Amino acid sequence: MLGFRLRKSAWGQGYATEGSRALIRKGFTDLDARRVVAETMVVNLASRRVLEKVGLHLVRVFHQPWPYRVDGRELGDGEYALARAEWEQQNGITAGRPG
Repeated sequence: MLGFRLRKSAWGQGYATEGSRALIRKGFTDLDARRVVAETMVVNLASRRVLEKVGLHLVRVFHQPWPYRVDGRELGDGEYALARAEWEQQNGITAGRPG
């Protein structure tokens, strides 16, 4: 599961994208992960943009109960995923080796 949370002063600096790419690479190359998943609220456009930028794609939108009021919760949550084979193709990697 990929996740990030940054202070507002760090938003828009590329840290979430850079960190996410590094964690995805670590998961697939060192930890033998088969799939990386992440969730974010549909209303959170910035986080959705980061997930898409690093190669994850929207799998489904779902609704879960929130114990407190969150603006936009009625739009649901998005589950994003990236399979190892997709990541390898995106990064020009064949037979487990960088291209």
